[in-house]
Amino acid sequence: MLGICLVSFVLMPLLCQAALPALKKQSIVDNGDHVLICNQQPIELGIVLDASSSINDQDFGAAKSFLQDFVKQYNVDGGYVRVSLIVYGNGVYTQDAFNLGTYKRLDDIVAAIGAIRHRYGGRTDTGKGIKYMYQSQLANHLTRPNVPKVCVVLTDGNSQDEDITKQEAEIARNQNITMYAIGVGPTVKERELLNIAGDKSRVSRVDKYAELSQIKQELAYKTCEKVEKPTTTPPPQDEGCGVINPSDIYFVFSPASLGLDLTSWTTSFISTTINAEDLKEGFRFGVISGSCPDDAGFDLDDYNNVADIRKRLDAYDRTRIPALLQRLKTDAYTPSRGGRETASKVAVITLTSGDLKDKKTEKRIQELKAQGIKLFVTDPTNSGIKIDGVTTLTGSSASMQANDFIGQLCSK
Repeated sequence: MLGICLVSFVLMPLLCQAALPALKKQSIVDNGDHVLICNQQPIELGIVLDASSSINDQDFGAAKSFLQDFVKQYNVDGGYVRVSLIVYGNGVYTQDAFNLGTYKRLDDIVAAIGAIRHRYGGRTDTGKGIKYMYQSQLANHLTRPNVPKVCVVLTDGNSQDEDITKQEAEIARNQNITMYAIGVGPTVKERELLNIAGDKSRVSRVDKYAELSQIKQELAYKTCEKVEKPTTTPPPQDEGCGVINPSDIYFVFSPASLGLDLTSWTTSFISTTINAEDLKEGFRFGVISGSCPDDAGFDLDDYNNVADIRKRLDAYDRTRIPALLQRLKTDAYTPSRGGRETASKVAVITLTSGDLKDKKTEKRIQELKAQGIKLFVTDPTNSGIKIDGVTTLTGSSASMQANDFIGQLCSK
């Protein structure tokens, strides 16, 4: 069984070249004139973080930011990479620890790292941090069989007991954990880092915590294969259409307009789409539905005359689609809502013939087209909806229309 442990933040490139028997997942980063190709493989990743008093608040914050960016390189949400973390200083701070199974989503791991407190430990008990990692986090009974175990230790100083650190790191390596060490600043000795990593090739250094991001880039280039872009053929596309052409996709529908049966049809369409193998990588999905408070009722004292009540009731007779499309147009694809600058903007709108009676519907659709959003329409009643410049999906069932959408989205 192969094991890997990082005592620093030099992990990404080295792992991309490691040969693993199963669950390989290819990631491709487009850098203009060339692409970087890495094989994402299953990893059990343990992070050992120094929180001793020699580190000031600003540097500790830089270390956490680096770790957050570091774990974002991996396929955590897909289950390929699991992450644990232990903080040490004057002993280990188990209150800040999390284990491989604690978080299954990347966003949760990033948030947990951001919430770590600086404990200002009066000692640098690196050996104890490593021991906790291999006993309580990356032990064989807690990890997946035949999956590499990787430990990352980040430190800016020499441990209180050099012999203990060397001994615990050796035990970890003997338990098939590959160790990597990153030292920050001039204080930490080369011997300390070698004691942790066991090999000079797994040691990295930076002068300041602010330079940690440079290591991340170096590693990405060192461990990933650089491939020049061909002039006539696209880069490899082995892992689905979203790897090369990522898209941010919104599904827009109004339960109030559709009713129970057609809403159920729409959610079935969405489920079939997001579960498609071709859309596993490179896609983000969002939903815009409902238009509260317009869909809500009103209290006894909201209105005091019949005319105002009738006006409110008239609103229930109008399609909600124009309002939903306005929300899509305004800020749905912004970074604050998860939009990516490098991703195509796509929207799938579920319509009935009644929605098109409101002239605002088609007006909003044309405005969205002018913003460069690629638009598709699902037609659950097969009423023959046609809108200029918009693709109406075909098929007698939700799954057939979903397959039509996936095929057009991933057509070469």
